[in-house]
Amino acid sequence: MKKIFNIIIAALALATLSCQTEQEIEYQVSSDRVNIQANRRGIDSNGGQIVLNVTSNTYWILNIDQQAAEWIEFTPKAAPAGTTEVFVTVAENSDVARTATLYFDTQTGVKEEVVINQTGAEEQLSYFCETFGEQGVGEDTNINRFDSWQTSGFGSNLTTYDGDVLITSENPATVEGSSGGNSLYFGNENNELIIGPIGIYGDEFFRFTFNIDNRNGVVSPSEFLMYAGDNGKDWFPFSYTIENPQSEGWTKVNANFSLKKNIATEIYLKIVSPQGYQIDDIAILQGYAEDSAPIARVSMDSNPIGTVFFEDDLNWITPDFADTMDGTLPFAGGYSVCNMNQLNVAGVPESSRQLWAEKGYTTPVDHGERTWNYAYVEVDDKGDGHFRIGRASQSNARNHTGCFYLPKGVLSKIDPDASISVMFSVDMGRYNIADCNLVYITAITNGIENEQEVAVAMDVVKTFGTFDVRFDNVTRDTEFSIKTKVQTDASSIRIYFDNFKITKL
Repeated sequence: MKKIFNIIIAALALATLSCQTEQEIEYQVSSDRVNIQANRRGIDSNGGQIVLNVTSNTYWILNIDQQAAEWIEFTPKAAPAGTTEVFVTVAENSDVARTATLYFDTQTGVKEEVVINQTGAEEQLSYFCETFGEQGVGEDTNINRFDSWQTSGFGSNLTTYDGDVLITSENPATVEGSSGGNSLYFGNENNELIIGPIGIYGDEFFRFTFNIDNRNGVVSPSEFLMYAGDNGKDWFPFSYTIENPQSEGWTKVNANFSLKKNIATEIYLKIVSPQGYQIDDIAILQGYAEDSAPIARVSMDSNPIGTVFFEDDLNWITPDFADTMDGTLPFAGGYSVCNMNQLNVAGVPESSRQLWAEKGYTTPVDHGERTWNYAYVEVDDKGDGHFRIGRASQSNARNHTGCFYLPKGVLSKIDPDASISVMFSVDMGRYNIADCNLVYITAITNGIENEQEVAVAMDVVKTFGTFDVRFDNVTRDTEFSIKTKVQTDASSIRIYFDNFKITKL
């Protein structure tokens, strides 16, 4: 009996200890953020989706008021003990400001509340702001060594600064509302600063403001230049206004500009400045179509990267173009060549001449001492066509020995007023090793030539290789020409061309 009694006492003690243990456990659930401010776009101050790190030692369920459920989504909706990332998506707000509360409920009644405040449609968005720090640096410091940035704005999460410019505390800004402390100083002869990327989320109108001073005199828009772009490579100038254009000392700059809506998700800014300029308190804010200040249109192209604007394999050049037979020419394979300036010869059928005109390739006329007309169409034994420019040796005949233009309008798909980068690809082959091997591919935009020299240094002649040449700042009106040049007297040059392709970068 005593043994049974002891067992009962032990069991009661164990049960009592178990109850006490359960009562002593303190269930908890907590979030690393309990008060969140979202802008009217539904994005937090860091420019990204709202993420909560929820820690709990028990199972929890996430609840929200039914009305708020119309504009807030979240995942997951429940989780066991541990640390869980909760992703919250807030819809864009086109009405007045609104507030919602997320409830992390546990089975024991313990809960965590997270309040989300979203501004209304009247909010002016701030994409990017920088004060360069209110604590003055001891001495001028290169931006690559400065570590006290005060960057803010929901589009500034990935923004960096690239350029050989300085942070200075000398000559602080005096414009009303200035942050004081440091400013950015362009201390070299020629300065270039690139800021970006700045997230703009497909918006259209912007206000770009900052304070400026020129230690060497008044601020001059003709020497302090500003550009915008969507890829950090192609740049578009835009104008700005100065509040006190005739006065020395600090003044304010306002630059309203616009993009095509939904054409870019981020933007880069470039400033080109001589020595002596300082800027402070940069801000890129939401602009409006009805802004009174002049709006500079920054034209970017809506075609996606990789768009092929022009492509031609020249297979439309057939034996019909032949006016003579010459099987000794490389690539000709028994068919002849036809001078592109003499396609009206009797041996070329009318249908071929019409086709040539439809394709739009042209050759220029002779220009004095420069001989341009050594350009031909050829076809090989497979019936595949190509171009040839150049000729055999001829004394006292330097400069250009052949040239042709691609059809006009090859970039007509580029948006009006836009300026972009493209890759010009072409297959080229050489007649023999001894030939001069320099080719000049030129993009001509508004009468300005961007000439790229290409060395066709191929070890095997009579074989085509692909050559890629990059051109920046081309427009829908840009024309392309291909030339060869004899570098010395009595030199020869004969280069073959096939498979043209122009692609957006």
